[in-house]
Amino acid sequence: MRCFDLESVFPKLFAAGYEKTSEKTGHPPKPGAYNCIAWAANDMKHWWWPDKDSYWPFKERQTTIPCFIKAFRLLGYRVCDNSRSEFAFEKVALYAINKIPKHMARQLKNGSWTSKCGGEEDITHFTLDAVESFGPYAYGAPELYMRRLIFISWIVKLFQLLIGKTKELFGENTT
Repeated sequence: MRCFDLESVFPKLFAAGYEKTSEKTGHPPKPGAYNCIAWAANDMKHWWWPDKDSYWPFKERQTTIPCFIKAFRLLGYRVCDNSRSEFAFEKVALYAINKIPKHMARQLKNGSWTSKCGGEEDITHFTLDAVESFGPYAYGAPELYMRRLIFISWIVKLFQLLIGKTKELFGENTT
């Protein structure tokens, strides 16, 4: 199913090929809202952004590439040289304009990419340049790539599950 609203923002999207994989989630405070950074982190319970009104995994809240690197290092990612699919690794790409982070995409096992477009739909896109944009809702272009061993992702997901269960049992303010 085509997403004409997304195609109008991302001029390369239709030609590059994509598939819609979810419905719109909206923006906070709507329950169930999450964004591209959360999607890249495999966290569909929070809206990630380094501002005071959003979730961020540590106190430092700057919209800088080093701050985003630090956040994803906590999830086991390390900076790498390219976006090519590698056996036993999963990757994320950070998009930026003038060195200011704007978007993240996560690589799928088959080598394609998945993005959450703000409060809009999740999509699978077959190339990273499919969501490059420089208009009013610009994402810019991929600036940086990070990877982690898939084994590490299992540990992180288990930890996230345990934290979520603890919060369910004892309340959301549990740290």
